[in-house]
Amino acid sequence: QRTPLLGPPRQACAVGAFGGDALCGRGCLLAAGCALQGALGAMMQRATRPGAEMELATEIGAPAEDDWNDSAACSSKPAVADDASSGSSSNPKGSIGRIPLAKADFREYRRRVVALYGSSLAVILGNVLEWYDWTVYGYMADLISELFMDGRSTATWLVFGLSFLARPLGSVLLGWVGDTWGRTVTLNIAIWGMAASTVLSGCLVPGAPGATAMLLALRVVSGISAGGEAAGVNTYMSEVGGAEKDETLVAAVGVNNISGALAFFLANIISLAVHQLPRTQLLAWGWRIPFLLAAPVGLASVLLRRRMVETEDFKAVQAERDIAIKEADSENDDCLERPPEQPTEQQPLEQQPATPLPPQLPPSVASAPWSSESSVSSLSSRLKKKEGRPQEIARALALCVIVQSASVSWNYLPVYLSQWLRTSCGFSSTAALSLTALSKIVQLVMTFPVSLFGDRFGTISAMIFGNVASAALALPAFLLVLLAAGPSASAAGEPGAVGWPAQALAFVTMGVLLPACMSFFVVTGMLYVNSLFPARLRGRGAGLGYGLASAFGGFTPAICGALADAGAWLPALFITLLTLPSLAALLWSRAAAARGTLAVYQRPWLF
Repeated sequence: QRTPLLGPPRQACAVGAFGGDALCGRGCLLAAGCALQGALGAMMQRATRPGAEMELATEIGAPAEDDWNDSAACSSKPAVADDASSGSSSNPKGSIGRIPLAKADFREYRRRVVALYGSSLAVILGNVLEWYDWTVYGYMADLISELFMDGRSTATWLVFGLSFLARPLGSVLLGWVGDTWGRTVTLNIAIWGMAASTVLSGCLVPGAPGATAMLLALRVVSGISAGGEAAGVNTYMSEVGGAEKDETLVAAVGVNNISGALAFFLANIISLAVHQLPRTQLLAWGWRIPFLLAAPVGLASVLLRRRMVETEDFKAVQAERDIAIKEADSENDDCLERPPEQPTEQQPLEQQPATPLPPQLPPSVASAPWSSESSVSSLSSRLKKKEGRPQEIARALALCVIVQSASVSWNYLPVYLSQWLRTSCGFSSTAALSLTALSKIVQLVMTFPVSLFGDRFGTISAMIFGNVASAALALPAFLLVLLAAGPSASAAGEPGAVGWPAQALAFVTMGVLLPACMSFFVVTGMLYVNSLFPARLRGRGAGLGYGLASAFGGFTPAICGALADAGAWLPALFITLLTLPSLAALLWSRAAAARGTLAVYQRPWLF
């Protein structure tokens, strides 16, 4: 009978099936190996990543896989544990033949997604504030430049990017809080920081001593809070939902896209309305309105998040941590109360009694030199360390930055796009802001189709499709709109100088097609990031990876603005070239996961 090696003890791996005299040679070592691996599985309560069973066998001196198969005494095959509760990687081969719910039962999949979004109001509303803060700053950049930066547009966009430089710091600090005290604690801290920094920005007095420095400080606070919020929301949504969450993981992280699109749209409409005021009133008090309107959103988010429940994955990690602490305290107490026995002349060292194992094991197993409790504890510790070895974490961070830098840059492009349409194509402010609003509506509507695609075909498949489609469309779209707008409008930069054919072309290509394509890349991006880190490190790891990518993506508007001065089509070339290293990293990730050389900790069977 084949018996799993990990998980709850299976009657000591059927050791009772062996006679006491039969435990010799390989049979003895095999039985002991089975028993120890079963005990370790119960202690760790987690799934194993590909190949971890044979690594354990190698560490404790159990026979190699061929020897296991040849042994006449026992035959066991490593089993793949379910990773739903622990967040650990498991062998994708263990789920061969598993049909995704999105493919097997569309109606049930849709029901679960609707229920998921209906129960995520606190997350969505709070995350709206994260996106709203820097989106409002971007849409009001022309006024901020005049009020605080003496009309220097480049300096305004550099301050915009400053908050993104602070995001990695916030991701690490609040990610550590989330990994230590809980995901909900991180989200509650982040919402206070974002709400306060946004509202206080609207209370600044332009021209007052230190006003610009205070604006910079508030942008840093906003970046630290947003760094914790971005990673916290995606980690929380990918871990909540119980044992069935694997079937709707892309839809779960799609909450980030919903809140982002809503924030873009809300900031766009408010900015558009504010820009209708006379210029004198706009500079006197009108610019404050978008920032002050963050107060009611922040208050509602704070109240709703107080009732959020902790995720199952964090509860499992916390329980495992508590067990480890209790076991360590118990071992320390035993050492203090009972000194180790010393060899005597009447009792040679080789005859000293070994530390007893569970009573169901025969004496021949207990006499093995590696059967002591300290050895078991050491093995458990070493297996835990394998989940977060520095080289694996460094590789995961590098993949996150390469892939997400392109994804974040695509997502931030509409913030700059309105300025590009005004300065390079001659669009009016109303037409430019209306186009970017349309693009976010399309991105919002695309959340469900993209989630369905990702939950049916896999995260990387969706990202590769979005990556290639966006890169293929961006440069032609920019060139066509420039050509339709005509050189006169581009040179003059007169608002409203462009005709309706160019505007219609821009709305179709940049307002509909481009955001529809990049949604496949953007929506699924955070699930890719979360999948590369174990649950006990996910808050810090995924947060730092996304924060570093955001730090790069936050300067996309400034880079595009500088490139546009040299050539109006260069921003499109820049954003297109960013997809090449991202595409290479995605293809490598897929191949490495298939080979078992890249650990995948969330839904490895549909990576």
